[in-house]
Amino acid sequence: MEEGISNKEKIARIISILTVVPIVAFFTITLLYIKFKEEFVSPLWYFHSILFLTILPISAYPLKHILPKYRNAGRDGERKLAFILAVSGYIMGSFFILLLRGPLIVKKIFAAYVASGVILTFINKVLQFKASGHACGVSGPIILLYHFLGKPILLLYLIMPLIFWSRINLKRHTYKELVAGTLVGIFSTILGLWFL
Repeated sequence: MEEGISNKEKIARIISILTVVPIVAFFTITLLYIKFKEEFVSPLWYFHSILFLTILPISAYPLKHILPKYRNAGRDGERKLAFILAVSGYIMGSFFILLLRGPLIVKKIFAAYVASGVILTFINKVLQFKASGHACGVSGPIILLYHFLGKPILLLYLIMPLIFWSRINLKRHTYKELVAGTLVGIFSTILGLWFL
């Protein structure tokens, strides 16, 4: 961490890093794999999910230092690249699931992420409203886990105020953008699960 930043900002950054979308995806997929290993059919489907929902999206952070277009684009460039790689991962991963007839649990995971990516893109690009991908990437997976594991998982929503506090303190989002992202995550995951 750089010198001169407050403890409050350090804590906000730690919360922000730990709850970034690919990290939450890793936690969600791993928990589901531990609980429903048989439904994944093969460990390869677990690795497939990690590759397209965690590794590809998180690669945006080192790639921003390499790709000339994003190297000097600051936070907005980083955010744009992360979004592009995340949605690309969701779509490519889904394509291979359909092509290789992946198991239902993996289809459900990807359906939730594709739905959130499409709806978030529509809100951000078409409606020109910066709904929080961060809040969406936490609230959606909680609904996904609830679908498989039941009501106790809803207690995870208790971390949402911490995420709001972190993102507002880091001046990354407003309260309205965070609420919008949270609702998009919930609605899109329900939609993705309903579709299947």
